Amino acid sequence: LGHINTVLEVASLESGQVEVHDGPIDAGEVLTEAMERAKIRADAAEVEIVRRDTVAELCGWGDVARFAQATDHLLNTAIKLSDKGGKVHVKVSKIQNDWVEIVVRDEGDGLSTSELEEALDAFSHANRGLDRSFLGPGVGYAVAKTFIELQGGRFSIESRKGQGTLARISLPPVKEARVPETQQAENFTAEKKHDAA
Repeated sequence: LGHINTVLEVASLESGQVEVHDGPIDAGEVLTEAMERAKIRADAAEVEIVRRDTVAELCGWGDVARFAQATDHLLNTAIKLSDKGGKVHVKVSKIQNDWVEIVVRDEGDGLSTSELEEALDAFSHANRGLDRSFLGPGVGYAVAKTFIELQGGRFSIESRKGQGTLARISLPPVKEARVPETQQAENFTAEKKHDAA
């Protein structure tokens, strides 16, 4: 089912039919829920997900559904790349300029430069159809990267053979609520009437 969902997500990205609805996001809560969704997969693979933060509320600005999908892909890919008995380390934190970041690191064999480049090319994978080659290393990173960049976020990844893979996704700080111009005008008029009285 997860494989089919990934295919559908890549297809929607190719067709440009992905909608983005911005708003405040509690990145800590997103990570908690993603860990719960990934638990069955992790248990089956005998991989432990280890959280390295204090689960504080850290808010960013973006599309909560797409951010959650990206986080799911990072966790599921890290589990897939991990060896039996390995660990996936996760953390949410505030970084420079008040951006909010989720980090996912596995202890697997890591990806070579060519494997990483291939993993980030979602569209070449999509054209292969429903076969085992689509499950090549790290294809979930490509979908995560696109979902994050669609909402103005940032994606980065580091991997070396024998040293595992570390992926980061981050969102800008919550924007200040803006009062619509019509509401501002109504407020201004009300203030003038109050002053006149």
